[in-house]
Amino acid sequence: MHKPTLRKISRRLKAISDPTRIKILVLLSERPSCVCELTAALGLAQPTISRHLKQLENEGFIKGRRESNWIIYRISPVEECCSQLLDIVIVRAEQDPEVQEIKNHFISLNRAYVAGDSVVGVKEVVT
Repeated sequence: MHKPTLRKISRRLKAISDPTRIKILVLLSERPSCVCELTAALGLAQPTISRHLKQLENEGFIKGRRESNWIIYRISPVEECCSQLLDIVIVRAEQDPEVQEIKNHFISLNRAYVAGDSVVGVKEVVT
């Protein structure tokens, strides 16, 4: 794997300097997700989420893949230096009470429900 250039490192730092993009990374570290799930969890408009996803995808932090009716986004492998930075950002962000609340709400979401394909809104938790 080649070493990232200074320009590439700068772009990647810029990509993860936005609070919304950090929240998206936290949620995607929990599980791969579609735009509709991220929209429901963050309470933002679909075009806003899509724009943030595009920036993260352009810098190699995430990848999107079509699965049935959805494009599912997931964290993608990045160079070691960026991987370590991403880990630190996610761990620190998860300590924020607002982020923890968003993450808890996100965990309860059901893709089919938020996409309007089902009548069941939350996953049944089995204990």
